[in-house]
Amino acid sequence: MPLTEAYIYHPSAALSIRGPDANSFLQGQFTNDLKGLIGAAIYGLWLNQKGKVVADSHVLRVAAEEFLVLSQHSAAAVIRQRLEDYLIADDVTVTDETADWRVIAVWGARVKEISCQVFGGTPDHATFGVDGRRRIFRGRYSAGENYSILVPADLVDETLGRLVAAGCVPVDTATAETERIRSGIPAVPADLGPGDLPNEGGLEASAISYTKGCYLGQEVMARLKNLGQVRRRLLVLAGAGPTPPRGTEIFQRGKRIGEIRSAARRGDGFVAFALLSLVNFNRAAGLSLTAAGPPDLQLAAIGSD
Repeated sequence: MPLTEAYIYHPSAALSIRGPDANSFLQGQFTNDLKGLIGAAIYGLWLNQKGKVVADSHVLRVAAEEFLVLSQHSAAAVIRQRLEDYLIADDVTVTDETADWRVIAVWGARVKEISCQVFGGTPDHATFGVDGRRRIFRGRYSAGENYSILVPADLVDETLGRLVAAGCVPVDTATAETERIRSGIPAVPADLGPGDLPNEGGLEASAISYTKGCYLGQEVMARLKNLGQVRRRLLVLAGAGPTPPRGTEIFQRGKRIGEIRSAARRGDGFVAFALLSLVNFNRAAGLSLTAAGPPDLQLAAIGSD
């Protein structure tokens, strides 16, 4: 029977943003639209002036003048510095609450059924549900339906116990990384960072609003939309043998065309994110880890087993 899996992690950032100017300030910094009502949960990016990716996060609107900026991979210090660099006359306070929270990511065959059983329902797109002190929202860990459960640190064991009793199987970081990579979900900054554009990681549809108005990096995003293409792309590869480390070069027909960003085991081989140049790139031709090696790397279908 297909599994429903649960993975506990300590978020890399959980920043509380409060104050009368919190909404207008964040709206001018974040790539996605934060005009939603209380209960909104929006995924997006924090860019620099050149449109490059500084960090990513979900932003949860907890109250009219209170937001929680939550990231799995981007450091709290990086996001906080990015925000405070542009705090001038805004009536906003930033508080680091990262130590107070944990997240349980759940995905798999019965994930909606189990979530309904344990928490009494599942959230709609771009909202979060509340179960006592827990908050549940659509996650970014699997190509299939999945949820992130934001849990106070003192409730982690109890919450996991309820999920396991309902049919979830706890998994380790290696298993979770395999699921994330094969699902085509980049980690920021491991897969897409300060030298990269959001569109190179395929994040234009999920993380960027082209209608919300001005925010830092917005002009670059508008130009990219008008151009309609980028010269590099983050793609998922599959191969046999040992897992290649970050920075391993990728070749096609003897020419270097990119590098590995992150990789994880899958069966007897591995799956990996690689940032590849699209100039003269042939999707039908194989790829290799050495200039003279056989073309034994292939593009992987997102979400394939």
